[in-house]
Amino acid sequence: MAINSPIYEEAYETLRNSALFGNLDESTIRNMLNKCTEIHWKRGETVDPDIGMKYMHVIIKGRIKITQIDPENGRSLVLFLLKEGDIFDVFSLLDGKEHTSFPVPLEHVSLLRISMARAREWIEEHPEFNRAFLPYLGERMRELEAFGQSLVFHDTTTRLANLILKHTDTCEVDQRHYPVKLLNALSHETLAEMIGSVRSVVTTQLHKLKEEGVIMTKRGHIAVENLEKLMEKCDLFHHTAT
Repeated sequence: MAINSPIYEEAYETLRNSALFGNLDESTIRNMLNKCTEIHWKRGETVDPDIGMKYMHVIIKGRIKITQIDPENGRSLVLFLLKEGDIFDVFSLLDGKEHTSFPVPLEHVSLLRISMARAREWIEEHPEFNRAFLPYLGERMRELEAFGQSLVFHDTTTRLANLILKHTDTCEVDQRHYPVKLLNALSHETLAEMIGSVRSVVTTQLHKLKEEGVIMTKRGHIAVENLEKLMEKCDLFHHTAT
């Protein structure tokens, strides 16, 4: 990445504040930046699904959904919603095997691209980077585990409530509302893909949550009005009691 790039310092700050790169010193991070290629994807741009076999990508700006698509009916399922500081494809990076998933930019996205070979060198050369990988991988695996359990045991209302709660910033209250930043401006179709449902059902459920005073929506932005009611929708109190 060129040091005179308009997003060079933003890229450095993103890596410095990320779970994977945050324990590295400044000179190491900047040396890594120099080995990366800066790329940009437009919203909805078609990305080669095999790209994850060749390169590791670090998101500097924007959000990407990682999807699986059923070739028979065309339905898609969002496995991960990735943001600044996240990487993909972490599974191909670790085992070198094909992992067919489709990265879909949800807005204009800026990324760093590194060859898989060089990324594996970083894991071997930098103990701090290596140690950060297990917790990061564990988090991804727990997301998949929770997703699978939710699909089996929860109805659509509960799955949607859990999705909203997962991304609710309970530490930041703006006029008594809790922001749900990562889900902001996502289409109802994308939200449906994230819980294994369809757009019409999600639209209906969001309207009900709004009528019940659980959430508020404005121009695609979601905020939680009643956190306790949302937790009840997630069935958290029942599981705590049992």
